[in-house]
Amino acid sequence: MDCPLLAAYEATGQLSEQALAELTDEDGTGAGLRLYHGYRQRPNVAFARALLAELSARYMHAYAHGGPATMEGLLLAGYLIGLHGDVGDALVLWRTKQLTFDTYCGFDIQLVAFAGIDPTMAYLQGLPDPDAAAAVAYLQQCKEAGDFDQLADYFSPDHLPYWI
Repeated sequence: MDCPLLAAYEATGQLSEQALAELTDEDGTGAGLRLYHGYRQRPNVAFARALLAELSARYMHAYAHGGPATMEGLLLAGYLIGLHGDVGDALVLWRTKQLTFDTYCGFDIQLVAFAGIDPTMAYLQGLPDPDAAAAVAYLQQCKEAGDFDQLADYFSPDHLPYWI
């Protein structure tokens, strides 16, 4: 499936401005779904990490300046990172959840625990970082509430989230 954003990144190492605009545009173009399918065919975690960093910066700029700050791109980038399965990404995803009150409420906690709740908590407990400690405390509460009981389904191609 054609995915201009991923193709441009693979060719240049840069995120295409036009493809980023299409991805963050809410006109129903299906760019997020094309990106998801392209990424499934050609996983590239460096791309997903760069996408999350860029979209986080744009989100914060829009949020700070009263512009439209939507989370769908952040969620998609976090999801792509989660598909890669490197528990070392859990802290950056936690920090994405902490960007604003809106991201705190809307950035799914399942994105932080994509590698499984117990490995994620063990990894974060080993980090000498106050953000990691806060993440562990929150993850524990979510675990007790059953938020991770269907984690495999959350990342299943049969149950794609609405924002893809």
